[in-house]
Amino acid sequence: MLELIKVKYDQDIKNQLEKRFIAFDVETTGLNPKEERIIELGAVLFENGQAVQKFNTLVNAEFISNLTHITNEMLENQPREEKAYEMFQEFMKVALEGKVIVCAHNAKFDMSFLKETFDRLQLTGKICYVDTLQLSRKYIHGPYNYKQGTIAHYLHIKNENAHRAYDDAYVCGQILNHIVKGSF
Repeated sequence: MLELIKVKYDQDIKNQLEKRFIAFDVETTGLNPKEERIIELGAVLFENGQAVQKFNTLVNAEFISNLTHITNEMLENQPREEKAYEMFQEFMKVALEGKVIVCAHNAKFDMSFLKETFDRLQLTGKICYVDTLQLSRKYIHGPYNYKQGTIAHYLHIKNENAHRAYDDAYVCGQILNHIVKGSF
């Protein structure tokens, strides 16, 4: 079972995020975590505001192409779920022990898919996380909406490959860096 803990953004959490966090994103076959699958996992370790390590893998699952532009053909030679999550667990080891905070934009979506997959594969862990969507609404004033792409554009963060897990995770991390630098 995966235990998910949404942490309250306060001065202590801000101090932790200034030092280290992992930005995370998934691409999926649809919107329902009970019926759909993750087809791409992306994560970026940030230390002192800099991206220092990345994880990205496609996950071999059958589906109909959607807005990610990831096709079944692209997934044919990619790791199956069990192998993909074994690699993901290795990258996320300290985060899965609750020792490093994870961020995601609209985290409820990403975390629900991750929890469903971990539970289905009988994997365990504990993730403490913050949601950059909610933090953006509180600390970034001016954009016409709070979609990740809109916030990135507003903050002059380029995303050459939107709707791909690694690129979206990296942008999410940059958004969190902006929030951490400007809050409190």
